[in-house]
Amino acid sequence: MKKLMTGLITIFILIIVNVFVSLATATYFLDFAFVIGLGAAFLIKFFNSSGVFSSRSLDLSVQSQTGVKQESAEKKFSPGASFYTALLYAFSTLIGTFLMYKDYFFN
Repeated sequence: MKKLMTGLITIFILIIVNVFVSLATATYFLDFAFVIGLGAAFLIKFFNSSGVFSSRSLDLSVQSQTGVKQESAEKKFSPGASFYTALLYAFSTLIGTFLMYKDYFFN
């Protein structure tokens, strides 16, 4: 139930952001939907990952200054419902955008 609610809230936020962007730029809803979905997935991954790029860069900087190698545990990203929902939103809007503009590409 918690994952379902997280997914629904994520879709709601993505749709609201997409509506504001489309109104601000006077474009169709689907024009920026794919980019917003991918951007949301990237932000979710960046802020939910532990020890990927920024943390390792900081560790290497400290090691080069002190000469002492630090012990580090292998850290990874564990995607949640909001990440998968943002990806699903991005790829479904990609299909919608393709269907909307298919005459432009294949005419």
